[in-house]
Amino acid sequence: MAFPKGKELVNIFLDGIHDYPEFQVQSNSNPLRLSFNGQSFMVFFKCISYAGNPYPKNTTRAQLPFREEFNTLNKDELFLFLGYDTENDLYVCWDPTKTRARLNQKSYVSFFCRKSLQDSVVEGEIKNGRLTNGDEYVLFKRSDTSSFFEMIGLHFPNIKKSETEVIETLPINATEPVEGFLDDISSDSGVQLLVDQLISQNRSKLDIVSECMNSYGSYFYRMRFIDWARVIDRYINYLAKK
Repeated sequence: MAFPKGKELVNIFLDGIHDYPEFQVQSNSNPLRLSFNGQSFMVFFKCISYAGNPYPKNTTRAQLPFREEFNTLNKDELFLFLGYDTENDLYVCWDPTKTRARLNQKSYVSFFCRKSLQDSVVEGEIKNGRLTNGDEYVLFKRSDTSSFFEMIGLHFPNIKKSETEVIETLPINATEPVEGFLDDISSDSGVQLLVDQLISQNRSKLDIVSECMNSYGSYFYRMRFIDWARVIDRYINYLAKK
């Protein structure tokens, strides 16, 4: 089977985000440089395939090669290694802190995944995976790329705060309410009740955000993933200080 490479992989990615004005592309080579809501990224693409013997058939991998371009990575850029699954039209993103630490350490560094998990991802759902060695990764359909970038700080909480801060497009502490936008969890009793129940169940922030979007996304239609994440995070911090 012939897998897409280099510029072809970049074009596949760009074709999936061309309708999202939040993405600003600085180059269209592999690695790709872009910004999303004010955060700079260097993104490298490689296809995912069966890891080969002696690995089990369920084990897949993408190999991060040595590239001189990686040496030009700026301190304020976040490096992402995206493995592309051609069969399922999805991406696997491994923990950015670990991929950055392994850049140009060897001719090739392998990052592993599970084929069964790749096959289980559906559109509109972003899944998390963890290997026995502790490596964490996130899987998402190509059509959900924008949602992944909006939630990257929740998927990988060990990323430095300075690397995930983005420009807000709507006021969080507005003096007047914005139609379709919630700036305080406690200002809506239904949302507050749901969040309180999920917190009491020790659900993760990512789960709480997903549940709120599923239950109230049509009402608070201006809210993006990142907006829900911020307002929920602020509410949780408020409860912790009470």
